[in-house]
Amino acid sequence: GKGFWSSHAFPWLLWAYACCCSISFCGRVVVWPTDASHWINVKVLLQELVLRGHEVTVLVPSSNLLINYQDTSSPFTFEVLQVPFSQETLDASMEDFLNFWMNEASNLFPWEIMWTMKEQLEVFTNMSKQTCDTLVMNSHLIAKLQQAKFDVLIADPLSVGGELVAEILEIPFIYSFRFSDGNVVERLCGGLPSPPSYVPASTMGLTHQMSFMERLQNFLFYIFTDLFFVKFWRDEWDGYYSNVLGRPTTLCETMGKAEIWLIRTYWDFEFPRPFLPNFEFVGGLHCQPAKPLPKEMEEFVQSSGEHGIIVFTLGSMVYNLSDEKSNVIAKALSQLPQKVLWRYKGKKPETLGSNTKIYDWIPQNDLRSLDFR
Repeated sequence: GKGFWSSHAFPWLLWAYACCCSISFCGRVVVWPTDASHWINVKVLLQELVLRGHEVTVLVPSSNLLINYQDTSSPFTFEVLQVPFSQETLDASMEDFLNFWMNEASNLFPWEIMWTMKEQLEVFTNMSKQTCDTLVMNSHLIAKLQQAKFDVLIADPLSVGGELVAEILEIPFIYSFRFSDGNVVERLCGGLPSPPSYVPASTMGLTHQMSFMERLQNFLFYIFTDLFFVKFWRDEWDGYYSNVLGRPTTLCETMGKAEIWLIRTYWDFEFPRPFLPNFEFVGGLHCQPAKPLPKEMEEFVQSSGEHGIIVFTLGSMVYNLSDEKSNVIAKALSQLPQKVLWRYKGKKPETLGSNTKIYDWIPQNDLRSLDFR
């Protein structure tokens, strides 16, 4: 299948560098990263850029989840932003967020869920603004970044601020992204055509073949996400961007200046829909040559016989579940004929079956090319 080397991403990246770089064709890249699994994906892209001779500088908050800026073996240069919130505060906020969606949301009414979403969004927005303030209010740091003469900035629309930094430095920027809720960022800011009659909104669970009621549901969801995020942008970010840049602007207008949107999936996985020339599918960037598995894990998966294995994970940020939910999941997994590798850091469920093993981290890439004997 398509992988890192067959991706169409790098012709676009090289085109951007060709417009900016010197005769040596080695550019200077600055990165405004998004944490957690988004960092895992973009990190592969950045490592490849380093291998091709480019210099990569990552603007990283001093409190974060997965970006280890103290790693002396890292191929990147880290510019640490000393944010005022502590690591403990960030971890507690993330734990509250995950606990709500994993354990509480299913028992609440829709308006209760929306109110909690608003409160959680305010918490993370406040942290995002504090992170942006750390840079935009530091004239010495801005001067240092301007003197570095970066050629391009790589960002993720999920973390507000990257496009603002690119405007301050007066350089082009590129987005690495999967999708936003209801594709609202891609539609309103990126100009992506999305006819609600046959383009299903992300997170809705619909296909391109919809009944009349499903089309109406899709249309109403588009309206809802538009109203929700436009109000959020206007109340929280439009004035902030205007004040920093010294001219009237909006967050969405600034996002719309992205040169390229690298969409982290395959065209084959998408339903038929119109796309713009600067939207490029780059699925498989994270796929790398497999490395040998730890001995214990290798023996476990090889004992699966004809049924094979199942890799079960709830993402890079889900560490714990309630005892009730973890036991329900473990009991369901125990009834499967396959051997199951479950990425989970919580308390060991009482109903865990002999066919299931729990790991703090699962090398999914290394499991892809197993040769079962």
